[in-house]
Amino acid sequence: MNIGLLIGRFPPDLIGGAELQTKQLATELARRGHDVTVFTRRYSGRPYRQCQDGYLIRRRDEFPVPGLRMVCDTFPALWNIARHRPRPQVILCYQTLNSGLIGVIAQSLLGIPAIVSVRGNREYRLRKSVINRLLVPGIYRRVQYLIVQSPAIRDDLHAQLRLAGRVALSDELQNKVRVVPNGVGVSPDVRSDGTKVVYVGRLIRNKGVADLIRAMRQLPDAQLLVVGDGPDRGRLESLAQGMSVTFVGQVMPSAVINYLRQARVLVLPSHLGDGLPNVILEAMACGVPVVATRTAGIPDVVRHGETGFLFDPGDIRQMAAYVDRLLTCDGLWKNLGEHSMEVVQSYAWDVVVPQIEQLLLAAISQQ
Repeated sequence: MNIGLLIGRFPPDLIGGAELQTKQLATELARRGHDVTVFTRRYSGRPYRQCQDGYLIRRRDEFPVPGLRMVCDTFPALWNIARHRPRPQVILCYQTLNSGLIGVIAQSLLGIPAIVSVRGNREYRLRKSVINRLLVPGIYRRVQYLIVQSPAIRDDLHAQLRLAGRVALSDELQNKVRVVPNGVGVSPDVRSDGTKVVYVGRLIRNKGVADLIRAMRQLPDAQLLVVGDGPDRGRLESLAQGMSVTFVGQVMPSAVINYLRQARVLVLPSHLGDGLPNVILEAMACGVPVVATRTAGIPDVVRHGETGFLFDPGDIRQMAAYVDRLLTCDGLWKNLGEHSMEVVQSYAWDVVVPQIEQLLLAAISQQ
């Protein structure tokens, strides 16, 4: 197949979950013999065309005014897709806005079937955003398929559409929504024997890192590694004064495994619906149990009492109790770690990529 992947930013310009999944998927699809082109915006003087890992990156200039970016970015993106030769047979769009919008316009104008991969619950919460109410229903009606990362996200998508009064749209999407999880590299030779509590992610308020630091006050003998950076770092460092907390800062994705090898437990205390965070799968692949909030697709992979523990956002006492159990009970830690390594096998790239290939082929055949 000749496949287009459409995303707003691409590593190394942004190293987020959707971006890393796009990068690895492009590599995996190219390895399986497909012609793959990533269509994205251009930053930091990077080349307009670049080949890497067997696939092509085509970049377009970014419109500098954020408020107008979605409107003004659409035409250059469509132009890049239209003049690409050979033209993609199908486009997989990461995130509803604005990649999904560009995708459905390309589908209408150029006859290229579009699939949208939903990356978080804010994309389909119509009551929270005027732009979502205006644009998202039309995008979802027109795409060939919608990909979500877990059954919980699929169910939440339908629930949110119905709460917004879009019952007919929810019914229409029953046959369009497909669950395809994030992929992860799995190696049986990698197993953590670390002793630390580890957080990996952005340092912004809604990630709940302040809750984690407060929970660590109840565990004075434990060490916390905070891997990542963001605008909330200064406040968090002040909050952690006098505690055994190390702020590592931003690291390259390939370096995350080095910190997971130091982990006894990974904690993700986010208040947001973060889809299915990559780092959870990476930790499980290392045999590291996860303590995380009961949000978005996390409960579908962090099985309470089997691969980790779940708690409600903001419940600091419960978070501390679960972390303490994993720090002090060797038998529990070992059992949860071993079960994590078994469960994560179904998220390996050689399992996930064929599912995506099947959807891409189905979209092509329906156009």
